[in-house]
Amino acid sequence: MSLTILTLVLTLVLAVPLGLWCKKVLNHDVPFVNRTEEFVMKKLHISSREKNWKQYLLAAGLLAAVSFAVLLVILLAQGMEFWVAFNTACSFVTNTNWQSYDPVLSLDWQAQAFGLTVQNFVSAAMGICVLFALIRGLIQKQKNGLGNFWQDMLGTLLFILLPLNLLVSVILAQQGVPMNLNSEQYSALSEPVAADSQGLILEDALIENGQVLVDGKPVQDAVIITEQRIPGGMAASQIAIKQSGTNGGGITAANSASPFENPTPLTNVLENVLILLIPMALCFSFGFMTKNRKQGYAVFAAMFILFVLAAAAVMIPELQAMDMEGKEARIGVASSALWSASTTAASSGSVNSALNSMNPVSSMICLVLMQVGEVIFGGAGSGLYGMLAFVILTVFIAGLMVGRTPEFMHKKIEPREMKWAVILCLATPVCILAGSAISALCPMEGLDPGAHGFTQLLYAWSSMGANNGSAMGGYSTAGWLLNGLGGLLMLAARFVPMAGALAIAGSLSAKKPLADNSGVLKTDNGMFVFLLILVVLLIGALSFFPALALGPVAEFLG
Repeated sequence: MSLTILTLVLTLVLAVPLGLWCKKVLNHDVPFVNRTEEFVMKKLHISSREKNWKQYLLAAGLLAAVSFAVLLVILLAQGMEFWVAFNTACSFVTNTNWQSYDPVLSLDWQAQAFGLTVQNFVSAAMGICVLFALIRGLIQKQKNGLGNFWQDMLGTLLFILLPLNLLVSVILAQQGVPMNLNSEQYSALSEPVAADSQGLILEDALIENGQVLVDGKPVQDAVIITEQRIPGGMAASQIAIKQSGTNGGGITAANSASPFENPTPLTNVLENVLILLIPMALCFSFGFMTKNRKQGYAVFAAMFILFVLAAAAVMIPELQAMDMEGKEARIGVASSALWSASTTAASSGSVNSALNSMNPVSSMICLVLMQVGEVIFGGAGSGLYGMLAFVILTVFIAGLMVGRTPEFMHKKIEPREMKWAVILCLATPVCILAGSAISALCPMEGLDPGAHGFTQLLYAWSSMGANNGSAMGGYSTAGWLLNGLGGLLMLAARFVPMAGALAIAGSLSAKKPLADNSGVLKTDNGMFVFLLILVVLLIGALSFFPALALGPVAEFLG
């Protein structure tokens, strides 16, 4: 429990200065940063002209399309099957990092570094850029420009993500995470182990004179394993950005439960802090940018309260059961439960335990954290612009209830903003439920029977539809349905809300600010925080309660 408190306190302490720095970089308040951006853009012959919301979206879409094409070619060149490569390219371009392949067996370190790690940086930076475009739309007065996308990308990459992850990479490498130019190494096992023809370890096998015996009978086609394959490559740099950029895709199938990604208690705490750090810091950036810190604190408070409640609801059942199945002994139950809550709240998708072994109540909370749109901190940038859409909904609903004018940040909320806010908030539920419904008609091989199998199915589509990337496992990830349809839903869940956020920004930016008056609903006090929490929970509960009742609720009651 002490490590849990340490993780939350350390994240909060680091989030405030990082939030201030993000505001300075994206608000162009640092002369050195501005000169560097201008120099690079001049050398690359990129215009520094501000873009309206459609042009900003087009630039982001162009970068995503080029990124997708390049990454797809890299993956196909590695010999990856087309639908798996398509799914993986969609996954990393959308900041999802769902992995339907074994990273150690499928990719060499060059593909990991120049394909996947690059996209970890680009996709995270894109979310941050769109968020600041929305913030500019909130505070600007009768303007069409939301900033220059390419300048925002340069500033985010060069002066926020790269310095932070360079420091973290050094710490991880010092703690034992591989950071070299070797694809793999081999080490002799202290004792040989036996596996069947499908690669499954034979727990009760006896090895005598080169023969494998189980209950005294020889096992045909058994394999005796005497060496362990150790992944190499530039792992420390990839692990740093996979956590800080809320990406989640690891270098091993075991992800952060593997000692090659998370070897010590220090790295476990550090990586958990990184999952929450940037999403939390951007709440403070919002307050600094709008020159209304109370507004930033209000949004942060809503997220933090929901996260603490969710983390407690995940941890308590796990601690009561004290079931070590699927958990690393060196990590323990409490740290595994906190990580599971963090990774589903912050759109990271990295795991340090087997989610398939979680208590039904804990798995339900993780599902809800994704299904509300991952706005409880959420992804880098995307979580906060998703929460701001919920703020607009709350302002409108509360205004109707009490007869107050629906305004936010001195801008009147009208039907255009409401339509886009609804689209933004419902994009994730639609993607999740559509994928789950289609998959239920054509279920994946290997699903467990009964309610737990439905929970596995629902979790997979919740993860892809919410751009999370974690998985309960226990089923086959092959085939066009999971990979092809999943890839399309990941693209929709990423870029439809992004378009909504920019459309809202463009609409609000062109409006004239309204003067303060007694008829305006305050959005920076405790009552509004309560209303915002209520709206977030209601939309999640109303959208997914029937599906949750068929999965984790039925499993718990059964």
